[in-house]
Amino acid sequence: MNRLKALKVVNLLLMVVFLSLATSGLLYWVGLLDIPYSTFRLIHPITGLTLVILVIIHLVLNYNWIKANYLKKRNK
Repeated sequence: MNRLKALKVVNLLLMVVFLSLATSGLLYWVGLLDIPYSTFRLIHPITGLTLVILVIIHLVLNYNWIKANYLKKRNK
């Protein structure tokens, strides 16, 4: 899989995981998510770890862009 295809997949997964993590956390906090706490306590951290891993992959795939826009040497 080339970098652009991988980035498209990772970005889509990032969106899905972030929205599910944020939604489940907020709904559980407000009391509208009707699942046992033990289930929430198992799934929520795994989803959070998945988000962190996807963010790292996203940054690796975008390293050239980051380097070109944020890590360029300043001419003095």
